[in-house]
Amino acid sequence: MTAATTVGVLRETVPGERRVALVPGLVPAVARLGTAVVVEAGAGAQAGHHDQDYRAAGATVAGRAELLRRADVLLGVHPPAVDPAHALHGGQVLVAMLHPRRIPHRVRQWADHGVTAVGLDLVPPGPSAGHPLDAEASQARIAGYRAVLLAAVRLDRCLPPWGSAGALFEAVRVLVVGAGHAGLQAADTARRLGAQVQAVELRRPGRAAVAALGVGLLDLPGLRPVAGDRELWESLDQDRAAWSAGTAAAVVHHDLVVTALALPGRRPPVLLSTAAVAAMRPGSVLVDLSAGPEGGTIEGALPDTTTLVGDGVTVIGAGDLAAQVPGTASEAYAHNVLALLARLLRDGSPVVDPADPVLHPMVVTHRGTVRHEPTRLLLQAATAAAGLP
Repeated sequence: MTAATTVGVLRETVPGERRVALVPGLVPAVARLGTAVVVEAGAGAQAGHHDQDYRAAGATVAGRAELLRRADVLLGVHPPAVDPAHALHGGQVLVAMLHPRRIPHRVRQWADHGVTAVGLDLVPPGPSAGHPLDAEASQARIAGYRAVLLAAVRLDRCLPPWGSAGALFEAVRVLVVGAGHAGLQAADTARRLGAQVQAVELRRPGRAAVAALGVGLLDLPGLRPVAGDRELWESLDQDRAAWSAGTAAAVVHHDLVVTALALPGRRPPVLLSTAAVAAMRPGSVLVDLSAGPEGGTIEGALPDTTTLVGDGVTVIGAGDLAAQVPGTASEAYAHNVLALLARLLRDGSPVVDPADPVLHPMVVTHRGTVRHEPTRLLLQAATAAAGLP
């Protein structure tokens, strides 16, 4: 029996990216959904998975042009940097972490050429049936873990209490600002390594998760708990002075700080000025998990950049830390992909149901239209600004 659908696994081309969208160990599970699996040559090499591993698992290895031509479903960590008019075809399903608001014009091209794009970074927040599909969460947890290890290497002290019973040194004091997926994992990692950990978190579900870890909550003066993400960002907009003053006052009492406040489509709020960082104890380390091309929550923090501030305080702009742990990150991502395919494929063929409450917010383009509302509004605004009808 011939498989109804061909699933193609792309080789990533983004500089520094070492992950792959599907690992050999899950190829048989994808095949059992009624598909044939084609992997681009070299796709898994930087994650430790070679072409012969994929062949042994039952996949075919092919060049990019053949893969793009044959695949009904394309799998990537990032969307492929290809011209949709020549490389993709109508009816193809593209699955990746799309971050569509960053690339609205490419999204428009996918829609114009009949490509259905599904974002594994767009799973609705909170506990739901979409949890196994949530690649943003799985990769953020790895980034939070990695952030603490990076900081520990640069810190001038060991995290756990040290010394003899008669002369026990104090544990390192760690502060995590923001207890989303990355922040919670950072707090738990630091706690397991023996540090004394506190977290700043206003969202009530996050506060409950912090407490469940046995981590202390640090409340900033003038700020009250809120229901969720929308209220958090209203607080950051309206009470920025209280946030900045409270965070600056808190960090001077800590040795290691991880900031993890970020939401899609929002520029990270600058909470810590250079002066506030410089006031910390020499030898302290801060990691800004929010740092991106537009900056981060620490003034001057840029991705993949380490700087010294004041009298020897280290600031690390994190960048994409999950890509630095490609073995675990690829396996976690591949499980998210498998969960999506299991939901998407019916009798071996992809069926996109926009009415599906989990898939609905994940479907960026379908049947020639841009369905992701924030991206559609960006495109409308750009069209209006250009004076086009």
